[in-house]
Amino acid sequence: MGQVRGGAEHGRSMLGCQPGAGGLKGSRTSPLRMQKMALFQPHGIGRWSLAIGALFAIAAFTTSARADDKPPALGWTGQIALGGSLATGNTDREALDADTKFQLQSEHRQDVFKALGDFARENGIVTSERVEASAQTNYDISKDKFYVLGFTHYTRDHFSGFDSEFEIGPGVGYRFFHTDSLTLSVELSTGYYNASLTSGPSHENEVFTRGTANVEYKISDTTKLANEALVTGYNERVNVEDTISVTSTLIRKLATRISINARYNTDPPPGVHHTDTLSKISLVYAF
Repeated sequence: MGQVRGGAEHGRSMLGCQPGAGGLKGSRTSPLRMQKMALFQPHGIGRWSLAIGALFAIAAFTTSARADDKPPALGWTGQIALGGSLATGNTDREALDADTKFQLQSEHRQDVFKALGDFARENGIVTSERVEASAQTNYDISKDKFYVLGFTHYTRDHFSGFDSEFEIGPGVGYRFFHTDSLTLSVELSTGYYNASLTSGPSHENEVFTRGTANVEYKISDTTKLANEALVTGYNERVNVEDTISVTSTLIRKLATRISINARYNTDPPPGVHHTDTLSKISLVYAF
């Protein structure tokens, strides 16, 4: 199983170079580019919230194509995904990644616990060391459609410019579809954010707004496509993260997964790139 990372060079080519403080003399910026730049400025955070809020308004009037909505399976379910690589010779490199998800479903409540780790070392030097853990509780208030939620999320990644990041808060969600072939849900939440920086001011304490969209589509009896998009607005920056994956069953509860994760920070700490990407292949056990 392998994985491929992308840093500044690849990230900037994907999402565009950061404009300089003074720009180029005589250069002109098109109205369309100015609108895109404004969207990621601090005052543009409200636009993200309005856009996600509009989805909730649309959802209230979306009542068709739900005849095949299915009730969720009760009890515990979960999955464990493992991947890694080993190289020796001219380059000594070891990499290991793990991703777990456990879910407890009751009649009106859903508890979801996630954890992941990504570690890599090349020629004796650590090049990646990221750990994430989260817990979320959803409680239905409208026949498995509207729900309220509470969550916590912890991240430790020295290479991101933060020794640790912690988020906690409430929110609301809406499930557009929950069928055998398609699930689609959106969430809007706000809460408290605390971060410990590797350099500069020791801590950040502020309020954030977060919007998420999750979709899973069953391509065939053995193949599933999933995408999780996350936009978080802070006082002076916006974080955008997207993970897309394709999971194919091998035998019974064993499957393979190909995934690509991209993270973009509009205003990272000094010396840290705006974009990080991680592509990997994992072996998945589901139960």
